[in-house]
Amino acid sequence: MIELECRSCGYKFTSSKTPNVCPYCSKQGSVGLRKTSQDLLNETFGEIDEIDRRKQD
Repeated sequence: MIELECRSCGYKFTSSKTPNVCPYCSKQGSVGLRKTSQDLLNETFGEIDEIDRRKQD
């Protein structure tokens, strides 16, 4: 089972495969792997690093 999330409505669920349509809101092509807390931290630190680089230029 994999943890999935709809990027449109935020619905979180588990499934054996990634569906093409969100089972909650029926939006097509919006379902992807659920981000972990580490994924979110990595994104945040990446944005901070980019801001710091721009300030130095």
